[in-house]
Amino acid sequence: MKKIRFAAIFAAAAIAVVCAAGISARESADITVFRPAINPRNPKDPMVRAKARYEKETGGKVTLILGDWGNWQSKVLTYMAAGNPIDVVFARDADFPKFYVKGYVQPLEKYVDLDPVVNGVHIINKQGMDSCFKYDGHYYLASHKTSNHYWIIIYNKTLMEEEGIPESQQPLALYEKGQWTWENLRKLAIKLTKDTSGSGTIDRWGFGNWWTQGFAYMNGTSFVKSNGNGNMSLNFSDQRIQEALSFLEQAKKEGWYQQDNNIAKDGIQKRTLAMFMEREYMASTILRDSRDELAYVALPVGPGDKNPRNVFECDGYGIGNGSKNPSYAGKYINYCLEEWYKDDIANRKKSWPQEVLDMTPAMEKKAWYPGTTDSALVDIMNDFLGEIIWTGNSPSAAIAAYTPKATVLVADANKPMEKIERLPFKTISLDFRSAKEVSYFPAYEPDKHPGVKIAQASGSDAIGKGGLKISMDYTKDGSDITATISDIKNVALVGWREYKVDFDVKAVKKPGDGAYVFIQAYGDDANSWGWNTQNINGVNEVVHVTKYITGILRNGKMALKIGGHNMNDFVIGNLVISEKN
Repeated sequence: MKKIRFAAIFAAAAIAVVCAAGISARESADITVFRPAINPRNPKDPMVRAKARYEKETGGKVTLILGDWGNWQSKVLTYMAAGNPIDVVFARDADFPKFYVKGYVQPLEKYVDLDPVVNGVHIINKQGMDSCFKYDGHYYLASHKTSNHYWIIIYNKTLMEEEGIPESQQPLALYEKGQWTWENLRKLAIKLTKDTSGSGTIDRWGFGNWWTQGFAYMNGTSFVKSNGNGNMSLNFSDQRIQEALSFLEQAKKEGWYQQDNNIAKDGIQKRTLAMFMEREYMASTILRDSRDELAYVALPVGPGDKNPRNVFECDGYGIGNGSKNPSYAGKYINYCLEEWYKDDIANRKKSWPQEVLDMTPAMEKKAWYPGTTDSALVDIMNDFLGEIIWTGNSPSAAIAAYTPKATVLVADANKPMEKIERLPFKTISLDFRSAKEVSYFPAYEPDKHPGVKIAQASGSDAIGKGGLKISMDYTKDGSDITATISDIKNVALVGWREYKVDFDVKAVKKPGDGAYVFIQAYGDDANSWGWNTQNINGVNEVVHVTKYITGILRNGKMALKIGGHNMNDFVIGNLVISEKN
């Protein structure tokens, strides 16, 4: 009896404390937190340190939801679709204004202390928050000062001196003279690009990066315009976009630009790159791994940029829209901001080059966050720019090819998220032993690709006793052919779920070099998910394939698209589409 009475008194006291703190008694101190790539077993991880502080202070439990950078947005929305929104959500400037318009996060100023102080320092990144995360008078993400990152050029000063380039003609000196332009970047890069081994092949490039859209930002523009209230419009017609893409095309054709991240990411250290565009925090890692003297400078200015600004990005933490525990989420966010700030400051003092630390105040005076304008196009940006970098198409051809897709994506980004509807889904299993199952996969655009035929596999072509035989000839119909898009009345994936796709495949006619079969969930020409490929080399060899389709963040039914690259006739068998556990 005494134990029961004590428990009742304790519970009443806890409720009183919660009410005194302005927290609804309906809220639970047990919360969920998501940031990609958290290591919950690393006590030094700032997210884990914040978890420990929170649990000690509130008595609640923090569940760290695990996920990687490849599918993290789908993770957030999948929880929303299940009716259990994540309480604390990580996001970046490049996720806005879409996160605001779609309602993925909610206003947070009621729940988060927006003036936290650590060791006498006000740590809120108000500059970034006002530029990226404030709409209609409300903040949707809280950001700490040390998440405010700017892009720079890191260059190998020793290498330039070895090539006879005097300090007065190196990037920092040119910047200080107001002459750090694209044309001077190009001249330096050409001088520094070499075949150092005498093999007849370039093995050192003058300039490299992986963030190709930065070419537009260096020219003072972006691929999408924003009115500041969340509404976006396509900006492909801006002359500065054409200039940026033309400069990119020129850089690639002249051979001094390297965009392959396998080479670029450690090119400075390996001396396979002379100048590298990256965020300022990477300077410490590159300096640590390099034996040469390095130097640092702001980004060069393109010819169309009449008001040069410094390209920044930032991130922060929001409260998931529909969170049942917003007050507790706000408490965790404050711990999180403080732990990240302390961690970042310690790292800067320990390993950052002094030159970069000295740059920061001046860079912040003219900060610009162009990533917020391109959140609508993130799904196609790499493919769009790849038209120029890898395919070799002209800027005008790339713009013409991607304008319809980009227009649809921008229009969709401007619409509030519709109410999530999770349709039922049952595992699909097809061995194609009947003509009926084959009929579920009609030939796609037969007028455009008359050589593509769909039939039931038989005899030696069959896999088991059936199979979907897809006949095509890449030499006549093109290297990339969509052969079939399933009839959604019979074969459909539904939104807000993740899928495992198993099938067997074999080529029955010899494919071309680098051939592969691809599958994908297909909504329309601007909305497809789960690009999966399987390389095909030999003939009549059955290969079992397991792939995954994630991130279908929309309502309704989606078809399964099947096609091939440099493929001739092949057969699909034993197709099973099941929900991913």
